[in-house]
Amino acid sequence: MQIERPNKAPLTDEDLQHLEKLQALLEKAIADGIITRDELDTIKVQIASNGKLMIEELDLVRQFIREKVTKGELVINFFS
Repeated sequence: MQIERPNKAPLTDEDLQHLEKLQALLEKAIADGIITRDELDTIKVQIASNGKLMIEELDLVRQFIREKVTKGELVINFFS
């Protein structure tokens, strides 16, 4: 299903850099197949660092964490 957002403003260069940093952080966090509470906290801080929540950030988190957990490709370890 494709979702259209006709009133959405285009991403700025700053937004794109922010998303690139978030993606790199997500890739590093999931590289070992386990994501820890500390890694999740670091991801939350990165998302909040630009002072706004973008749908693209949520899409990255869904793609890199939620879908992989659902498929059994990633484990969340809250106790380390």
